[in-house]
Amino acid sequence: MKKTIHIVLKIVLSLLLIMPIVGALGVFPPPTRELYNTDIAFTFIEILTQVAYINYIMSVVNIVAVILLWTKREAPAALLITPITVNILAFHIFLDGGLFTGGAALGNILLLLNAYFLWKNRMKYKDLWTKGGVHQISDK
Repeated sequence: MKKTIHIVLKIVLSLLLIMPIVGALGVFPPPTRELYNTDIAFTFIEILTQVAYINYIMSVVNIVAVILLWTKREAPAALLITPITVNILAFHIFLDGGLFTGGAALGNILLLLNAYFLWKNRMKYKDLWTKGGVHQISDK
């Protein structure tokens, strides 16, 4: 049962990571003001859409994360998408009216999934927190 739940969570995370890729390819219609709670949130998204480079960078990161996720490298995949998750949450908190709005739902799900995979792989990150990591040279 645990393995089934884990696979379902990987599928849901993969679908969330693929959505911006599909969006960068122009499959989704451009964002409209009705999708956002504030004018500043819509203006911010409109500027990001017009500039477009952030969409391509995020798409590359998400493709790499999906590949890592399905090639038994969940730990680096979770680390790789953490800054994206934080930025999505910050957007909703500071520009779009908070985490309990309808627009923040997918960001909240991404947060929960990212937290799950970070927690599940927490022992693999242990060396990141120690001075010198695995390759620490003694001062003898």
